[in-house]
Amino acid sequence: MPNRLARLVVALALGLGTGGPVIAAARAPAAEPANPLLAPSGLPFGAPAFDRIQTGHYLPAFAAAMAETRARLDAIAADRSPPTFANTIVAMEIARQPLAAVAGVFFTLTGADGRPEIQAIEAEIEPRLARFQSETYLDQRLWRRVRALWDRREALGLEGEDLRLLEIVHKAFLRAGAALPARDRKRIAAIDERLAALGVAFGQKLTADQRASAVLLTEAEMAGLPSAAKAAAAAAAQAEGKAGYLVGATRSEVEPFLTLAADRGAREKVWRAFVMRGDNGNAHDTNAIIAETMRLRTERAQLLGFPSHAAFALDNSMAKTPKAAMALLTSVYEPALQRAREEEAELLALARADGLDRIAPWDWRFYAEKLRASRHAFDEAELKAHLPLESMVAALWETTGRLFGLRVAERPDLPGYAEGVRVFEVTEADGRHVGLFYADWFARPTKRPGAWMNAIREQNGLTGATPIVVNNCNFTRAPAGEAALLSLDDADTLFHEFGHALHGLLSATRYPSLAGTNVDRDFVEFPSQVYEHWVTEPEILARFARNARGEPMPKTLIDRVIAARTFNQGFLTVQQLASAIVDMELHSLTEIPADFDPRAFEAATLARYGVPEAVGMRHRLAHFTHLFEGGGYAAGYYSYTWAEVLEADAFEAWREAGGPWDRTVADRFRREILATGNSRDPAESYVAFRGRMPKPDALLRNRGLR
Repeated sequence: MPNRLARLVVALALGLGTGGPVIAAARAPAAEPANPLLAPSGLPFGAPAFDRIQTGHYLPAFAAAMAETRARLDAIAADRSPPTFANTIVAMEIARQPLAAVAGVFFTLTGADGRPEIQAIEAEIEPRLARFQSETYLDQRLWRRVRALWDRREALGLEGEDLRLLEIVHKAFLRAGAALPARDRKRIAAIDERLAALGVAFGQKLTADQRASAVLLTEAEMAGLPSAAKAAAAAAAQAEGKAGYLVGATRSEVEPFLTLAADRGAREKVWRAFVMRGDNGNAHDTNAIIAETMRLRTERAQLLGFPSHAAFALDNSMAKTPKAAMALLTSVYEPALQRAREEEAELLALARADGLDRIAPWDWRFYAEKLRASRHAFDEAELKAHLPLESMVAALWETTGRLFGLRVAERPDLPGYAEGVRVFEVTEADGRHVGLFYADWFARPTKRPGAWMNAIREQNGLTGATPIVVNNCNFTRAPAGEAALLSLDDADTLFHEFGHALHGLLSATRYPSLAGTNVDRDFVEFPSQVYEHWVTEPEILARFARNARGEPMPKTLIDRVIAARTFNQGFLTVQQLASAIVDMELHSLTEIPADFDPRAFEAATLARYGVPEAVGMRHRLAHFTHLFEGGGYAAGYYSYTWAEVLEADAFEAWREAGGPWDRTVADRFRREILATGNSRDPAESYVAFRGRMPKPDALLRNRGLR
């Protein structure tokens, strides 16, 4: 997913999208020359000088950039000449660049390497940035100019991207409250500032609780885990000065453990540590933050004329209404729930041999793996042995080259922002520079949970600046001298996040606010989910899935892996949809009582929809960063399912053309989807690619639910 920091970056001045460029021109005249954030880096392609940027540079850089951006915006607002598209809309687009430049660098660190000193700056700067954003949106001088242009838009003769930018700027001001009475504008500004602070607090508490939730286990409790996983857990314990095996509370560590660990008590300990993150009643508990966040979101939506935050959020989406989003969710949920109940019965029949009379949440993956090994004749350990990270990265570059003619080459001369970050240059086949890609694949104690993409610099047609994008994952590091191994879910994540990266890298818009992933929330996951299809392409697995001895994955195993892709889909689909449904139900509330209890609401909603206890949610509210660390996916987690309808239908275009490597389809996908960003309505982009709107049948077939 594109991370929430990216949404803030572009909202700083205008709130138009989800990223922000770093450009050499973004330099305040009064800035301290020694500050590398406020001067050209001197590095190829204007790459950030992370080796020279120090923590003490950030606050002065923000102060200088905010001052310059504010001065530019004030000049536009005070202009006595009649508003034109150039002197108002384009001028505001240019004005936001200094602040977006600094923010693009800084907010890359807050998610990926949130050391205490970085967290302290984040806690200080986010409310200031929210205040800056409100001052911009609610400036009545700017609003009058934007409104005047919108009111006579038909006479302006604008077309294409210009008209789209005007439309989005006008709507952004409206959604910020610019048209409201002064008293309401003041209240919305206060709400936005407080929400920014709450988002920081949520993320920092969760990171701390996740770090504290790592589980120390004995040799006996590690029974069933492969030697590589045991060695990694032993190394993690040693790094903490502990004896034994330390299993971190991250999905990349927990999922394999729950799948393979023979000790049921150990599985329960690890499962509870993982699902209770943020909900432990300690100093890192997030429930009070969730309750206050919900009260403020609901109040803000109602000030803007919407009954709920969900209604407000979806007014700016492809779905348009919570009702439409829920209709999609339930259409998939009902067959998935039926399948999950059938799967649970199958697992219980297997587990009874071990004396169990029910499948607990910490049992499902273990017995599902036994069933899969029996039914499809392979196990998770055998599969992971053939999925070393470096081989799957090579598969990723091969896929990208064959589909889009791109080449990816490592640039060790360019510094990363933390240990282990690798920098790659992406070029066209003829050598023309496309952009830079920063790969941050491994977990670290200072990294927040999950996986995401963000832009350090958006593609900018006004200046010719090329994009710089980042992928973050939380894969488990291997002990020294050994290869890091991926699960199939990890490999999907690797390809998924690079699909987001391509959306940023291959953007070809004039205005950076419309570039790359700056699209409707329920469209943004579409290109990334399409890219997951190539992970299990037989040709890719045959060439790149190799074990430590260099032996390729046997064809019989490839066939079984592909056949197993729909295995356990009831469980996986219900988990995802349960999170989406709880999100939508929560944000559809029109009143948040003073004693609101997020845990009780979550439990009641799951019970009402009949979610099996053994399945539960993929993300519980207490650690649902999509919703509460910035809130970019609040009332928007359904977008993964919405996007899956798009991607399942879209991939059929390759099948209809004769195969997954068809360059005509890939070229059309690049031209009509990846390159266009938000320069037109996403439905128009989809129709331009596919020739029609999508049909949901392909999603159900992909998941084996029909």
